[in-house]
Amino acid sequence: MSSLSRLVNVSIKVPIELKKRMKEVNINWSEYLRGVIEAKVREELAKKASRRLEEIQSRVKEIPTEEIVKWIRED
Repeated sequence: MSSLSRLVNVSIKVPIELKKRMKEVNINWSEYLRGVIEAKVREELAKKASRRLEEIQSRVKEIPTEEIVKWIRED
């Protein structure tokens, strides 16, 4: 991960029993949670972009195929 040099702390609270069970497994929880958070952020940003694109498309009138062909042939 190239951005590891600029990390900040983010805290979460979990039940004490879960914390005990987390210690029983060999997982780097910081690395795991960073990956999960990054994936969720990418997913949400993609959804946001998709909604924005749909909004823009709903405002734009449809261009007839003949017009597109004409533009291509002019080049």
